[in-house]
Amino acid sequence: MTPFTLAYTLTRRQRLRVELVPWLPAIAGTIGFSVGAAYLTYAASSWFLVLLALPVVMYRGLFLFAFDLIVRGGRTVTIHVDDEALVVDTAGQQKRLPLQGVLQVFRADDLWTVLHLDGTVLLIPDSAISPEQIAFLRVFAHRTIRAARAEEEAALTSESGMS
Repeated sequence: MTPFTLAYTLTRRQRLRVELVPWLPAIAGTIGFSVGAAYLTYAASSWFLVLLALPVVMYRGLFLFAFDLIVRGGRTVTIHVDDEALVVDTAGQQKRLPLQGVLQVFRADDLWTVLHLDGTVLLIPDSAISPEQIAFLRVFAHRTIRAARAEEEAALTSESGMS
């Protein structure tokens, strides 16, 4: 297939779907710590109020993400696909993902989700990608799964041969 480029904008809701999940432990910790600091401020001394700044310092990325989500909302994403890699450009940052690492391509609601071996999750609106392009990406997902299974079988065979 010839190289192709996808350009689209993710909405706030779509961004939350992908970008919020890694921050869930930090959110839980921030809420718990803030409640504890607020209780200590109420019960012991107003000096404990200073502790409320600690989560902002420790999880500044979370607060920057929340600010960006509130102020800008959507995010423009450009994906260039050639014979070897996906190049994802979002917010001025580029990331090169080898096609051999595409694990899964599936549809949920009106979005296509592409999972990569390095943990990257790409959401692509249905209107931004053609069925031929999806089929092209799925070929690599099937190859990756077959290669992983073959590796697993080889490892099991070598283990049983050693016994």
